[in-house]
Amino acid sequence: MTPVDKDILEGLSRGIQAELSAYVFYKKALELNKDENLHELLEWLAGEEKDHYALLEGQYRNLIKSERWVAYNDIMKKEGLPDIDERTEDVHDMLIDEVNEDTTPKRILEIALLLEVRARDIYQELAEKTSNPEGRETYEYLVRFETGHMAKIKNHAGKMGIKLAE
Repeated sequence: MTPVDKDILEGLSRGIQAELSAYVFYKKALELNKDENLHELLEWLAGEEKDHYALLEGQYRNLIKSERWVAYNDIMKKEGLPDIDERTEDVHDMLIDEVNEDTTPKRILEIALLLEVRARDIYQELAEKTSNPEGRETYEYLVRFETGHMAKIKNHAGKMGIKLAE
């Protein structure tokens, strides 16, 4: 077996970190913000981030173990997604730490959009860099999902009368 390219593993690590950060943000916003208009959206987004974390973490483990990519839909069909501890402190950055009981719904949606844009950009960059077809397919799948999250956040903001800029 040939060793897995270090850049691939670093890229997956960046994606894992982005998904975990977004998950922590959504769980914290759910806990601290009592605006019912946001609750369902934040809960859904947290679940999506958990799924993406599982996908990337599974890819990472598989590449370390067998040096082969797994089709993203095979990983997503796997039973028992890992439980993510939302108290993970090392992924908190300024945006996550900014959320408290007084954070407005507009600011929560702005941060959510920013986190999704950052994740989309990471996956777009990784899709363009990888020469592996399975890797590219995985990253392009995640680009589409993050783009969908961005649209859902903007749509939800519009329904609440909030205008967001990308």
